[in-house]
Amino acid sequence: MSNPEITDEMPDTWVREVCDAIEVYDHTVADAHESAVVIDLTPAAMRVLDADPGEQLVIGWTERYGVDWGLGRADHVPNPQTLDARTPAEIAAAVHLLLTTGSPA
Repeated sequence: MSNPEITDEMPDTWVREVCDAIEVYDHTVADAHESAVVIDLTPAAMRVLDADPGEQLVIGWTERYGVDWGLGRADHVPNPQTLDARTPAEIAAAVHLLLTTGSPA
């Protein structure tokens, strides 16, 4: 899909494409399902993102807001922020920037 419609639940094939694209950058996906992708943070990523111990990077999507990201747990992200990305490759590139620089752009 070059420009998928963002919905609360994405097809398994699209989620897999997002995970595969993220893993190209050598980041490990801890969990993935129809509404989110969860990435465990390395010590370096924790420092860059100023994350608390146990927090994870959660990438989610909704029809209303598009793709977003936040620190928390798969079931609760208190302050999600917009991720200006729609395709699996764009999402992966933004995730890589987040994990290495602390900013998605």
